[in-house]
Amino acid sequence: MARPRQYDYEALRSASIEAARQLLEEGGPTALTARALAQAVGTTPGTIYNLFDGMNAVLLEVNRMGFIDLARAVDAIPPGQDSREWLVAMADTYVDFVVERPEVWRGLFEGPRVTDQFPAWYTGMIEALIDRVALPIRALEPRTDARLLAEELLVSVHGVVSLSASSRLDLLTRQEPHQLAHRMIDRLIASIKSGAA
Repeated sequence: MARPRQYDYEALRSASIEAARQLLEEGGPTALTARALAQAVGTTPGTIYNLFDGMNAVLLEVNRMGFIDLARAVDAIPPGQDSREWLVAMADTYVDFVVERPEVWRGLFEGPRVTDQFPAWYTGMIEALIDRVALPIRALEPRTDARLLAEELLVSVHGVVSLSASSRLDLLTRQEPHQLAHRMIDRLIASIKSGAA
């Protein structure tokens, strides 16, 4: 009788997450199946299900990598510059991140929602991104609700990049995503300076 195949489960888990990311980049969320992932890492679908609690768990791990990459890119922006320049650099980083990997981005926000509860790390990474955006807003006007304005700006820019990632932005405008994001920032700053925000 053949002996069961032995795996280094941590190495196989890491390789599976990276392979899942590549599958997403190449074919979008529908390309990420247990069979395709197992084939990519040279194992069986059953082993994939032993490593992860379903394919949604695989997608969450890919999302974790995506959020970490985005956080690193945003954190690489030097603080202390003019608030507008800081916000524009953040927006450009966000837009570039999506434009360079639209399928992974779609997996972050358009994947199946099989539960009303996301893991704490997932919501924590979104909260941390909002906190990063709030920093230059707070520097611009300390008395404003920087957190609330950061949420509003992020939701606005996210709408633009989501349309861009799904190749639908051109249905609404001929402006490109960076240009739209810059205009949103300028409107936010004008609103803060006028006391309307």
